[in-house]
Amino acid sequence: MKGSRRFHCVGLVAKVSPKALRLTGLLERALRRRGLEVVFDNLTGAALGRQNGLRRERIARVADLVIVLGGDGTLLSVARDAPRSTPVLGINVGVLGYLTGLTQKETLSRLDEVLTGGFREDRRRRLDVSIAEGPNRGTYRALNDAVLNREAIGRISSFSISIEGRRIARFRGDGVIVATPTGSTAYSLSAGGPILDPALAAVVVTPISPHTLMQRPLVVPASTTIGLMVLGRKRDEGVHLTLDGQAGFAIPPGCIVEVRQSRSPVTLLRPPESDNFQNLSEKLNWGV
Repeated sequence: MKGSRRFHCVGLVAKVSPKALRLTGLLERALRRRGLEVVFDNLTGAALGRQNGLRRERIARVADLVIVLGGDGTLLSVARDAPRSTPVLGINVGVLGYLTGLTQKETLSRLDEVLTGGFREDRRRRLDVSIAEGPNRGTYRALNDAVLNREAIGRISSFSISIEGRRIARFRGDGVIVATPTGSTAYSLSAGGPILDPALAAVVVTPISPHTLMQRPLVVPASTTIGLMVLGRKRDEGVHLTLDGQAGFAIPPGCIVEVRQSRSPVTLLRPPESDNFQNLSEKLNWGV
């Protein structure tokens, strides 16, 4: 509620760099002066000499607000597993900071605005990515994208794409990306995919360097179940599934990877004046 203290326990996650850690120390003191409990993930806590840090994937389940100081990669490492009920706020201490909400200079000056509920909640769709067999079978989550691509440079493989169990495409190339609207401005964009508005209930399937002029990015409803498979035999081994450019596993030929919209979105905190098109212009030079 605006005007009253909304949060009681704040988690701090920082990129392990002198600039980010210095700002994290200042933020910790500011939060404690306001009577708030502060917890750290284990990497940040160790870098600051604090004890009893939490695993990064757990911190958003203990805190009722997580502030991430770093770039988009640091934010993704938290947002991928955060429950919907715990908002995540990014402070840009990286290079691009496309997903972050505040600059370094705004961190302390706008802290009370954040703590009293003055920032808007921006719910972003995530993906549930299921591996049907093998040592890594299970379901994983991604905020930006799920990517199948070759580990070896200069080699291509055969891939198939299915929609609701029906094969719609087969091609040779470097891989394939399934991206949320949030992830449409990341790897998918660099591979020639479209920019999707964050509010759009859709995902984009983008082939990576297909060895044909006929394969183009495809936008489908967010409710669609997308199946990805590596085709071929021994020579087509060496393909990996990567989630948000971070977690990854080897995917053997014939193993089906299913991608569908998660029932649980992530909640990002944004300044009330933030605008998606302004962000595209400032961070990606779109429309300039």
